[in-house]
Amino acid sequence: MDYAVRVSHYIDPVTFELSRDVILLISGEHVAEVITSGEVSGGLAGLAKNTLDLGDALCMPGFVNAHCHLDLSHLWRQVPQGLKFHEWGPVIMAGRALPPSMIAAGIEDAVRMLVSGGTTSVLDVSVAGDSLGALSRHGLRSVLALESLGFDGSRAEAAMQHVDSLIRDRFVLESDRLGKDAGTGASPVAHDGVDYAFSPHATFSTSQQLYELNMGRAFGEGRICTTHAAETTEEEEFLLHGTGPYAPFMAQFGVDLSSFKGYGARSMELLLGDWLGPWLKAENPNLVLVHCNYARQADFALIAQAKPSICWCPRSHAFFGHEPWPWQEMLATGANLVLGTDSLASNTGLDMLGEIRQALATVPDADPAILFRAATIKGRIAMNIADNAADLAIWSLPEGASTRDEALNGLLADNPPLLAAFSRGKLIARSI
Repeated sequence: MDYAVRVSHYIDPVTFELSRDVILLISGEHVAEVITSGEVSGGLAGLAKNTLDLGDALCMPGFVNAHCHLDLSHLWRQVPQGLKFHEWGPVIMAGRALPPSMIAAGIEDAVRMLVSGGTTSVLDVSVAGDSLGALSRHGLRSVLALESLGFDGSRAEAAMQHVDSLIRDRFVLESDRLGKDAGTGASPVAHDGVDYAFSPHATFSTSQQLYELNMGRAFGEGRICTTHAAETTEEEEFLLHGTGPYAPFMAQFGVDLSSFKGYGARSMELLLGDWLGPWLKAENPNLVLVHCNYARQADFALIAQAKPSICWCPRSHAFFGHEPWPWQEMLATGANLVLGTDSLASNTGLDMLGEIRQALATVPDADPAILFRAATIKGRIAMNIADNAADLAIWSLPEGASTRDEALNGLLADNPPLLAAFSRGKLIARSI
């Protein structure tokens, strides 16, 4: 065994129920055994190569940030709140043109934020894979969803080829799949713990053809496909009628909309209908639809049928001043609800406790335990993380906490220190 860890309180990553006085035995990337009170006498010595006796501590599944844009982290506190998306977008595009060293420094700081907040896994939407090195160095289990966009369907193949070039440049050459197209150069360094996925940007910016190429690849390779959906009312107007502020917003980036009169359908109708429908099964947790702020009544029936993962980013949602997120309606669909932070260009932090607090401020009658599940074990489902994965966050036990709900509420109210965190069985954070 690699680690033996003793804690007073342990929340199981499958049942999400609480056990008391527990010793966890970690072997490789997995929790090999959970020993409950009274099964072992004496100390931890001899149980594993390394031991951590943390006493009054709460061990729970590590947080999963199911939507992040780490390559915008250098814009933290630089973007004014209250902008509409079509006003915010040009600011972000200008920010992407800043020096690479500034972008890299922002990513490094952001990954440290993730680790210090008890996040052990992250789904990062990335334009060029720039977060790859920092995520690997800090030990986080990570998936880089490589972003593609292009309104012109005739250019979809070229956009997908660009994604493949990023895969070849950033990840180990895939000679088995790509054959001679993989190239003959020396393979890039394999970055431990980081995999890739696909991310067509959004229905207003990305053609049906490019969506189909992304989803076909994701489905065929068993990978995640994530996309922004139903984010703003202005997006809805553009998709339905081709009008509104999104039209000039896109035109300033050279998109020819002279013949576009709208699709006559909303984002969720397009995605869960003709665009991605051929690949959908009864449940599709590896299709991660992000934001969904303006899902309408007809959309909830589509979501209930396809059951994708739906990612809410509460603090980013508040940053843009959207109408209340449809929490109860989404719960009723049976979809896999997960939480994310979005970027530091639309958020004050990357800690998932902050997202849960904001969610409760938005929906005061929400069950905190459901939100904690969304931020942990539901995120594991979206990212294909095994139930017994040694992805754990260990917190100082909130004062007076004896039940699971008292412990979770204490995390939100008392903000106790993170004592240790494991990702893929590796100790990535320790404060004592």
